[in-house]
Amino acid sequence: MLAGKMKLSTFLSVLVVGGVCGAAGFAFATFTMEPAAPPPAIAATPPVVVPALPATPPPSAVPGPEALAVDALNAAAAPGARDIDTTLLTYLGKDLGADKLKDVGAGKPWKMNVYQDAGKTTANRAKVDLDRDEKWDEKFTFTDGGIKRQVAPADDEAYTVEYHWDGQGWTAGG
Repeated sequence: MLAGKMKLSTFLSVLVVGGVCGAAGFAFATFTMEPAAPPPAIAATPPVVVPALPATPPPSAVPGPEALAVDALNAAAAPGARDIDTTLLTYLGKDLGADKLKDVGAGKPWKMNVYQDAGKTTANRAKVDLDRDEKWDEKFTFTDGGIKRQVAPADDEAYTVEYHWDGQGWTAGG
């Protein structure tokens, strides 16, 4: 007797039947599947040439969000642009599809929330916590004429210093 009251012959019969069923299932699955198609050939494509965007809107027009967004794209590589500024400028003139986007710089040493207030068609302000201590160090307001940056130098949410974006970097004063 094997393992209690089961006979050796019964155990071997169950083992053989199970093995045959498993082999039949494997064969059925293997031979009924369609062969995988070979990967498509990759053709060499010529590089795409993107025309340069104008650096400033025409002087006769009052710059709107679209014109500022064009400036933002050119300024992303500007010498005066910080990593935070580059991230901020990507939201200029964009519809967020929500009231607020939290921590758009996830994985960065700073935290940025971007807001689109009621009645606005695009993002209109942002706040930055430079050291992630839950106190906002800088706040930004998008206007038709540009971007205003207010800074709390003492990390106390008291914004006493003001800058304006000139397309290349921040200029002091109001």
